[in-house]
Amino acid sequence: MKTVITTIVAIVTVLGLTILGVHLLKANAPQAEKKKRIESAPVVEVEVVSKDELEFSLESEGVVGARRETILSPQVGGRLAVVDDNFEVGATYKKGHIIAEIDSIDYQAAVAQAESTLADAELALIQEEARAEQAARDWEKIGGDKPASDLVLRVPFLISAKARVTAAIASRDKAKADLARTKIVAPFDCRVRSVNMNLGATIVPGAQLGTIYDPNNLMIRLPFSLDDYAQLPDKTDVTLFADIGGKVYEWKAEMMWELGQVDQKTLSSFVLAKIIANNDHPYRFHLPSPGMFLNATVKGGVLPGVVAVPRSAVRGRNQILVLNGENKLELRELMVARKNADYVFATQGVADGEMVILTKVDMPIPGMILEPAKVDQQEEGKNESK
Repeated sequence: MKTVITTIVAIVTVLGLTILGVHLLKANAPQAEKKKRIESAPVVEVEVVSKDELEFSLESEGVVGARRETILSPQVGGRLAVVDDNFEVGATYKKGHIIAEIDSIDYQAAVAQAESTLADAELALIQEEARAEQAARDWEKIGGDKPASDLVLRVPFLISAKARVTAAIASRDKAKADLARTKIVAPFDCRVRSVNMNLGATIVPGAQLGTIYDPNNLMIRLPFSLDDYAQLPDKTDVTLFADIGGKVYEWKAEMMWELGQVDQKTLSSFVLAKIIANNDHPYRFHLPSPGMFLNATVKGGVLPGVVAVPRSAVRGRNQILVLNGENKLELRELMVARKNADYVFATQGVADGEMVILTKVDMPIPGMILEPAKVDQQEEGKNESK
């Protein structure tokens, strides 16, 4: 019994001493110094954007072609009796030069026959006129006061004789024209693109002897995207250029007209431009050769009142982050009118003088506080990136 009591007393004593010790420790514990938590806003690099008028050039490309190209063909048939010795691909001819001749014997005979027919018709007309005069005199003697009919006066016969003369003249003129058409001449200053027939061939009207084009009257078809097409000035200078053998050759061009339709595959509109010779180049490059691929620059495009935003500030589909006057973040959607390698040019979504954030913000939340970097900090960051 005494052992139990002694144990209980010991436990109570230890417990009491423990509670007393804890109380004394709490009463005499040192007070920790409390510091006020300072929250710092993330520092971001910004750029102040401005509204201005943008002058720009439009880029395009195309293949040189001839403004005039035609198939050389005869209007009459026969055997090719004469063909110019130079009638080969690349040969050049002046307007009116005889390139080939068709055997003309049959056509000379046709002219002679037409001349004979005309002479007979004219003789018949003279004879009929004489008969008509004689009929009128005879009627005056026997007809009395009665009017003579057309048949008595041989009017129908006279009309028929005149018609035969007219027809004979037309036949003669056609025969002469066919004879002249046996000579196939260059319709304009031209160069031969292809040759299909040559000496000794028998041809029919409309047969293709070859293809010719005007080497001094060239054009180029320039495609533009619909955005560029909308900003294309009515009248402007076009510069064409090509790198040939390590040297850049340049030509000017004049816009002629628009094709007035949109290509369904590329959604492009086309403009035709006439190429102007550059006599400062070597002779063979005064004009580019048909089929040559050229790059083109069109000057004169103007966009009024656009804001240039660095491309590095654009996120996703034309979205940017703007730091407002209270240093709070705003998300904006740009209406982009034009782009280049360094900037996008917006007509809506950002105003003149606003601060666009260039630093990448991982989780942008509208309204979050940000601190714009000072100029020296931005310059230091740029130098480190270099």
